[in-house]
Amino acid sequence: MSKRGGGLSYIELDELLATSEIVTLNLALNEETEGIISAARVESLKRGQIFINPSPMELMDFKALLIRLEQGDLTFMLDHTDEMSDKALKQISQFNNAILYPPIAYLTEEASGLKKQIYVDNLKNFLSGSPTNKVN
Repeated sequence: MSKRGGGLSYIELDELLATSEIVTLNLALNEETEGIISAARVESLKRGQIFINPSPMELMDFKALLIRLEQGDLTFMLDHTDEMSDKALKQISQFNNAILYPPIAYLTEEASGLKKQIYVDNLKNFLSGSPTNKVN
């Protein structure tokens, strides 16, 4: 069911997956989102669709994704390769329609230095009784 308001349209997830040319999955992994792109939803993806997943792979049914990739009617893009098992990475890497990006955060000298400084600052702040970057 589609709803319109404020210049936006709301479409139920199943309709969105089955009708969109390009889908990008941008969700954190939690109890509500784990497996949200089930085997049935992977099967329903529109033929020729570009599916971009910058989120954890636990959101998708991996076996169903491999089947769709083998059919060759879907392009899948992923950037969480560092979180995949060697076996899963080897399985998905065999498909030309699977585009895998290696993790590249903090590759520059500046970014790497900043990451290290944040780590040190977090420790100092915690030890001084004023923790930063807390997760509640």
